[in-house]
Amino acid sequence: MHYINIKIKLQKKIERSKTHLKARTILTLASIFIYSAALFGPSPSQAETSMLQEGDLLSLEQCIEIALQAHPDVMGAQKKVEAQESRVGQAMSQNYPELSASTNYSRSSPSGGSTRSNYSSDISLPQVITDFGQRERKIGIERENVTATGFEADNTKRNIAYGVSEAYYGVLAAKRNVSVAEDTVRQFEEHLRQAQGFYEAGTAPRFDVTKAQVDLSNARLELIKARSSLEIAWKTLSNAMGFADTPSYDIADDMDFKAYDITKQEALERAFENRPDLKAQETGEVTAQKSLELAARGDSPTLSAYAAYNFEGRDFPLDEGWNYGLSLSVPVFDGHLVEYRTKEAAANLEEVKLATSSLRNDISLEIEEGYLSLIEYGESVEVSRLMVRQAEENLELALGRYQAGVGSPIEVTDATVALNDARKNYVQALYDYRMAEITLKSAMGENLP
Repeated sequence: MHYINIKIKLQKKIERSKTHLKARTILTLASIFIYSAALFGPSPSQAETSMLQEGDLLSLEQCIEIALQAHPDVMGAQKKVEAQESRVGQAMSQNYPELSASTNYSRSSPSGGSTRSNYSSDISLPQVITDFGQRERKIGIERENVTATGFEADNTKRNIAYGVSEAYYGVLAAKRNVSVAEDTVRQFEEHLRQAQGFYEAGTAPRFDVTKAQVDLSNARLELIKARSSLEIAWKTLSNAMGFADTPSYDIADDMDFKAYDITKQEALERAFENRPDLKAQETGEVTAQKSLELAARGDSPTLSAYAAYNFEGRDFPLDEGWNYGLSLSVPVFDGHLVEYRTKEAAANLEEVKLATSSLRNDISLEIEEGYLSLIEYGESVEVSRLMVRQAEENLELALGRYQAGVGSPIEVTDATVALNDARKNYVQALYDYRMAEITLKSAMGENLP
């Protein structure tokens, strides 16, 4: 038998006035500190954006690293893990005795008797000795839940990293589209100067000048749209990193074509090995199995020990008393509660297994689509690059014919627009290939980029 002794040591207060003075001084200093921190300390938004400095040049790796530190969804997922860890502690608390104290006072006046008071106080210490494995299974279930929640947090990080990558390359594509639009404006400006020169020299009609002016206006309108799209892309990237407002920064351009070499079977094997959402689902199977075992043991007996010390009486000093003993609780009939709980847990286990199978099928489809997209967009990059060269040659020929006086302004316009479209298609092909690579890596559960 184990005994727990509780000692309460009371000390006399010495030099009361000095103690009060010291306490008031500490309280005053603490108040000043708190007020100063509130007045001059950084606001939450300032603390967050301190990771970004004016003029920073960030790589994709740095953007993802910032997002994994600052994004609210990542921090929320971590808090969910901490909450689940606390549930393990709650389940483990059943391994310890529960110490409680109570005191009561009552006053009564029975019929025909005098009014009297009754006092009682007691300290009790119950402890479950064994419930034949139920506590251990509950703790095991909560620990598996911690593991599953951790994998869910990793999956949140995976999705955040993907979102940052998508926004990052969205900015790069938008920047290149702005450059294409600026080049198109310059080309139409040069063509307008030539048309005006030819018109003034009497070798070209007024129509050529008007046509060139219309083309230039259209090109400037496209440039305005491209710059607006770039501004939105910057906002999207900052939001993907978890910020509403950021200082002005720039990102490194790594969107040029670099082939990503991997086989489909390799990608599928890595996905089944690394995907955090699949790991969370598989951990859910373990949890469901343990829940089934726990439900099946719902009619197990419970052996407990208890001890109590009490004071009771009508007048002081009160009478003292104590008691201790063992208690064995054996369920006899529960209205088939355990039976139905077991059936429910078995059905839940089968549901989780089917969900795991469905997720594996979904992952296989993601890998298949991602791999085929990688091949498709890789070929598109080469075709788009060739189209740009052809469009550049076609524009040179059109400009040469117009300068020689044998071409028309419509021919120049068509060639310029065709080059503009070819360059934008090439930018889109580069973006699509890079995103196909990112999508495949994310589907494999690998760290990005």
